[in-house]
Amino acid sequence: MSTRIIALTLLGLIMGFIILMASVTFFVREPLPIVGANQTLLLHTVEISPQIRTAVAIDGGYRVELTVEHGTDQNPVVQLRPVDGQPILLDAGTDSAGAWSATGQMTRPGRWELVLTEGATREIQPFIVRE
Repeated sequence: MSTRIIALTLLGLIMGFIILMASVTFFVREPLPIVGANQTLLLHTVEISPQIRTAVAIDGGYRVELTVEHGTDQNPVVQLRPVDGQPILLDAGTDSAGAWSATGQMTRPGRWELVLTEGATREIQPFIVRE
């Protein structure tokens, strides 16, 4: 009789652990995108309409190149900053296709934010830069 109680207790603990591990996916709603050296991250706005598409490309020395594609009637203000930090200096201009592009030097890996402001609408797009 005591062997059955021990077996049922172990079965209950194992099943509880499996259910707990399976339920983790329900707790993580929207993980942040992660980008590393020599990779490109594609982002798009949700709150700003028409949609603004952004490509964040990082090279091996953590120099970043931003390309922002927007509508002809839009003039977005773009900032790139570490979370709770000051924006980095971006050397900006427009490319031959009319898209806004800029380059700058990232100061550290970790959490970063791309801040897009179009008129009165401001959208912050967080992401993680890994080492």
